[in-house]
Amino acid sequence: MSNNNLRKEKEREFYIDHMETFKTMGLVEPFFTIKTAFFKKGKYGKQCQFFEWELKKQEDIYIEFYENVYDSSGKNTDIVPGINERQLFKLKHNPFFHEEYDVTETIDLDGKVDRKYLVNVNEMLAVLTTGQEISYSLYEKRKEDQELSIPQLQTSLTMFPDFEEEYSPKVEEELVIDEDESVSDILMRISIEFEKLAKKL
Repeated sequence: MSNNNLRKEKEREFYIDHMETFKTMGLVEPFFTIKTAFFKKGKYGKQCQFFEWELKKQEDIYIEFYENVYDSSGKNTDIVPGINERQLFKLKHNPFFHEEYDVTETIDLDGKVDRKYLVNVNEMLAVLTTGQEISYSLYEKRKEDQELSIPQLQTSLTMFPDFEEEYSPKVEEELVIDEDESVSDILMRISIEFEKLAKKL
C-alpha cells in the first residue's frame, strides 16, 4: 500500500472513531483531517502544517494527530494515533491566515506554487467527547494534573499491605461488621476508616 493510500485509509478510520462526538456537536460533514505535530527550531511549542487549500475552505478544521511507524529499512508501514487518549482538536477558521501564519512556498511537478502554512498547536481548541471545547493550554494543564495524580494514587495503595501491621494500634474505634450489611457497604466503611486513619498520619 502506498503512503498516500495508507494515510487516506487511516484518516477514514480515525474519523469513524470520532463520529459520536461529531453527532453530539450536531456536525453532519465536518472537515476532518489527520496531522503530525512537531517542534521547529525558532518556534515555541509544537507546530502543525496546513495546505493552502485547507485554510481557504473557510471552515473549522477538526484534527487528530498521528505518528508514522517505520520498519528497519525506513519504510512507512503504519500510522498510529499520536495521543493515547485519541484527543480531537479544532482549528477555527482564520480569514487572515495569509498574514498571520508563516508560509513556505515550493514548486510542484506542474510548475505551480505550493504553499504550506505553519500553525502553532497552542492556537487550537481541544474538543471533548461531550462536544465541549477548551483551550489547548487548559487541555495541557488537565493532562498534566492527571499524570501527576497517578503516582500519588499508586503511593497510597502501596501503604495498604503494611497498614494493619504498622498502624492498627492507632485506631481508636473497633470496626464492627453487621451481618446484615452488604459487601459494598462493608467495603465503603473500611475505606472511610482508612481515610480517617490516613489523615492522622
